[in-house]
Amino acid sequence: MDLLDDATKVEKRLVAKATAARIPITASFELTPCCNLQCDMCFISMKQADMKAHGGLKDLDFWLRLAGELKEMGTLFILLTGGEPLLYPHFKELYRELRRMGFILTLNTNGTCIDEETVRLFHENRPRRVNVTLYGASRETYGRLCHHASGFDRCMNGLSLLKEYDIDTKLNVSIVKENLDDFEKILAIGDRFGIPSVVNSYMFPCSRAIRHSFGIGKSRLEAADGGRIDALAMRHKKGAGFYDTVPALLDELERMEPDSSPVGLSCRAGSSSAWITWQGVMTPCVMMEYPAVHLDRMPVTDAWTEIGKMCRLLPPHDECRGCRLRGLCQVCYASAMLEKQHYGNVDYLCRFTESELKTLKKLTDEKE
Repeated sequence: MDLLDDATKVEKRLVAKATAARIPITASFELTPCCNLQCDMCFISMKQADMKAHGGLKDLDFWLRLAGELKEMGTLFILLTGGEPLLYPHFKELYRELRRMGFILTLNTNGTCIDEETVRLFHENRPRRVNVTLYGASRETYGRLCHHASGFDRCMNGLSLLKEYDIDTKLNVSIVKENLDDFEKILAIGDRFGIPSVVNSYMFPCSRAIRHSFGIGKSRLEAADGGRIDALAMRHKKGAGFYDTVPALLDELERMEPDSSPVGLSCRAGSSSAWITWQGVMTPCVMMEYPAVHLDRMPVTDAWTEIGKMCRLLPPHDECRGCRLRGLCQVCYASAMLEKQHYGNVDYLCRFTESELKTLKKLTDEKE
């Protein structure tokens, strides 16, 4: 998901100019792979011992050096993420210094580590937004999916504190088999707190070689369920406007000529957005391990140039040529690459999109 998925008009203009000029206006700092939850589908979560065995965390000076170089290059927005970024030992010092440097910060968190001290920090040094991932609507679901039943209560407490201190908050909702039955209840929690919910029912296959054995294959939804949930999430997000805009979208899809182009790296990854892993490796996006440049070995400016060169050499994916549903499908360069790498084809995405289309048609027909 793009750091600026809900950008204002001014932000969109800034991003468009940055993309044209190949300026990394947004950067994501993946501070740690460690988390106090152990969600079955997580692509990154590692225990402390495993993390140390793979080199350990970068210190505060490393991230501040990167931030200084990125600022000189024109970076304005930084996402702090993990793992659980609030578990990074120097989080508060890093956060304060980044704000002092003028960066606009967004935070991805599971919400369980948010306490009075944390929200006071956010109140005094306001983030652009705090994205809280809610994994279920009960202790039972958290126990089943995250293997920490108390995570639900702690997340609810974190959301309450963010609301109390008037911190701009959004719910990230990842739907998998273990919490599928909680879908409507999770949305209801967001509504009760008066905060928007962004649903993700498509789970990428594993993108990290060192986490190759994790359980996404067992956890991610059947394609038919994923597409259905995506359509229902769209209805919830658009509210009453769903029945004004979606019929026009469906008509447009019916009239659209098949897209004959291949799937290339056409998003902002590597052109105006960079991802930096907890090991200090720059990549175009969170789901791409290649192209990659180790920032211990060269300045950020040189790494960014190298990333751009390598991105331009990436071979396109031809499997989606001639598809009429590209405008609805979640296919991107990374998803096509990973689906092919793990399953040999992009069939899951095709079935997912067909299910979403079928559900959207059904929902609009029911209104009539």
